[in-house]
Amino acid sequence: MAPGQSVTVDTGAVRPLARITMDSGGSANDYARGYQVFLSTDGASWGSAVATGSGTGALVTVDFPARSARYVKVVQTGTSTSWWSITEFNAYS
Repeated sequence: MAPGQSVTVDTGAVRPLARITMDSGGSANDYARGYQVFLSTDGASWGSAVATGSGTGALVTVDFPARSARYVKVVQTGTSTSWWSITEFNAYS
Protein backbone atom coordinates (compact mmCIF):
# COMPACT_ATOMS: atom_id res chain seq x y z
CA MET A 1 0.00 0.00 0.00
CA ALA A 2 1.16 3.50 -0.79
CA PRO A 3 0.00 7.04 -0.04
CA GLY A 4 -2.51 8.34 -2.57
CA GLN A 5 -4.25 5.03 -3.27
CA SER A 6 -7.99 5.46 -2.88
CA VAL A 7 -11.33 3.71 -3.00
CA THR A 8 -14.65 5.41 -3.77
CA VAL A 9 -18.01 3.92 -2.82
CA ASP A 10 -21.39 5.01 -4.25
CA THR A 11 -24.09 4.42 -1.62
CA GLY A 12 -26.81 4.79 -4.28
CA ALA A 13 -28.55 7.88 -2.88
CA VAL A 14 -27.84 10.97 -0.80
CA ARG A 15 -28.26 10.01 2.85
CA PRO A 16 -26.88 11.08 6.23
CA LEU A 17 -23.57 9.36 6.96
CA ALA A 18 -21.62 9.38 10.23
CA ARG A 19 -19.50 6.19 10.22
CA ILE A 20 -17.72 3.81 7.89
CA THR A 21 -16.10 0.47 8.51
CA MET A 22 -13.44 -1.21 6.38
CA ASP A 23 -12.78 -4.87 7.09
CA SER A 24 -9.80 -6.61 5.51
CA GLY A 25 -11.29 -9.97 6.50
CA GLY A 26 -8.85 -12.85 6.45
CA SER A 27 -6.03 -10.55 5.33
CA ALA A 28 -5.25 -9.41 8.88
CA ASN A 29 -2.23 -7.26 7.94
CA ASP A 30 -3.79 -5.55 4.91
CA TYR A 31 -5.68 -2.75 6.73
CA ALA A 32 -5.30 0.99 6.03
CA ARG A 33 -2.26 2.20 7.98
CA GLY A 34 -3.37 5.81 7.51
CA TYR A 35 -6.44 7.32 5.86
CA GLN A 36 -8.47 10.41 5.05
CA VAL A 37 -12.24 10.15 4.49
CA PHE A 38 -14.04 12.49 2.08
CA LEU A 39 -17.78 12.78 1.38
CA SER A 40 -19.61 14.09 -1.68
CA THR A 41 -23.19 14.38 -2.92
CA ASP A 42 -22.20 14.35 -6.61
CA GLY A 43 -18.92 12.41 -6.83
CA ALA A 44 -17.09 15.47 -8.16
CA SER A 45 -16.90 17.99 -5.30
CA TRP A 46 -15.19 16.57 -2.22
CA GLY A 47 -14.15 19.45 0.04
CA SER A 48 -12.01 18.81 3.11
CA ALA A 49 -11.55 15.45 4.80
CA VAL A 50 -14.25 14.68 7.38
CA ALA A 51 -11.91 12.28 9.21
CA THR A 52 -8.27 11.25 9.32
CA GLY A 53 -6.61 8.53 11.29
CA SER A 54 -4.60 5.34 11.46
CA GLY A 55 -5.83 1.79 11.32
CA THR A 56 -4.61 -0.65 13.96
CA GLY A 57 -6.16 -3.92 12.84
CA ALA A 58 -8.25 -5.77 10.28
CA LEU A 59 -11.45 -3.87 11.17
CA VAL A 60 -11.08 -0.10 10.83
CA THR A 61 -14.02 1.95 12.17
CA VAL A 62 -14.16 5.67 11.38
CA ASP A 63 -16.66 8.01 13.05
CA PHE A 64 -17.21 11.60 11.88
CA PRO A 65 -19.85 14.34 12.23
CA ALA A 66 -23.02 13.35 10.34
CA ARG A 67 -23.29 14.83 6.87
CA SER A 68 -25.48 14.15 3.84
CA ALA A 69 -23.56 12.39 1.08
CA ARG A 70 -23.88 9.78 -1.62
CA TYR A 71 -20.20 9.07 -2.24
CA VAL A 72 -17.48 8.11 0.22
CA LYS A 73 -13.81 8.30 -0.77
CA VAL A 74 -11.05 6.89 1.42
CA VAL A 75 -7.51 7.98 0.56
CA GLN A 76 -4.59 5.94 1.88
CA THR A 77 -2.00 8.08 3.71
CA GLY A 78 0.07 5.30 5.27
CA THR A 79 2.60 2.87 3.87
CA SER A 80 3.26 -0.82 4.39
CA THR A 81 4.79 -3.75 2.56
CA SER A 82 1.36 -5.44 2.85
CA TRP A 83 -1.49 -4.93 0.37
CA TRP A 84 -4.43 -2.67 1.16
CA SER A 85 -7.45 -4.98 1.13
CA ILE A 86 -11.11 -4.27 1.87
CA THR A 87 -13.28 -7.37 2.04
CA GLU A 88 -16.29 -5.50 3.39
CA PHE A 89 -17.05 -1.75 3.37
CA ASN A 90 -20.06 -0.36 5.24
CA ALA A 91 -21.45 3.18 5.61
CA TYR A 92 -23.81 4.11 8.46
CA SER A 93 -25.94 7.08 9.48
